[in-house]
Amino acid sequence: MPALSPLAALLLLALALPAAADDFDPASAVIELKSGDRLLFFGDSLTQLAGQEAPKEHVKKGYVRIVRETLETSHPDKKIEVDWVATGGHKVTDLLARLDKDVIAKKPSIVFIQIGVNDAARGVTPKEFKAQLEELIGRLQKGGAKVVLCSLTSLGEKHDGTNRIDDKLDALADVARTVAKEQKIPLNDLRKAFVAYWKEHNQENKASGLLTYDGNHFNDVGHQFVAEQMLKKVK
Repeated sequence: MPALSPLAALLLLALALPAAADDFDPASAVIELKSGDRLLFFGDSLTQLAGQEAPKEHVKKGYVRIVRETLETSHPDKKIEVDWVATGGHKVTDLLARLDKDVIAKKPSIVFIQIGVNDAARGVTPKEFKAQLEELIGRLQKGGAKVVLCSLTSLGEKHDGTNRIDDKLDALADVARTVAKEQKIPLNDLRKAFVAYWKEHNQENKASGLLTYDGNHFNDVGHQFVAEQMLKKVK
């Protein structure tokens, strides 16, 4: 086979580069922890109740503490800090409004964004959601943080797509997947993980009682499950 000319070789390389870039898989991407890292979970009531470990009749240990204690055991020399900032009912626009004062001021090195159910319930369109997520991620990165984007979870645990606003939830989950791929950041696809869990464990097709106590907010099983998914995104 004759040797390629320098020009032909460059053309082949140029053709190969876009394909290589498209190979980025946000679902398998992870962040390597460094000494002194500050992890922060940023979101709505799901994160707020995880941090508060409430309501007590449903939650003994929230996923924030589970993650903190697990990292203390698995990376004792790194002195990893784990914190949360969240308020019930918040959407991405609320996260943007409080970002500088409540999050960037804490100087986190890794931020997990867990948001979207309230956005879907209140009619935020996929186009709006995408633009808002991109702004949030960009500002976090400008503030010095690496970002893990989580897809939203649930308003009902039926496995057959008949929960309230499942179509809107799925649409915004797809947006999160697209944004993570385009921004080349790790994706914690909670929506996909939840649906797979329901299909395996919810043979009676119940609306709640699997990972949540009300179809939305996590029970103890849910907190353990979410913590496991969060921990997969760091090493």
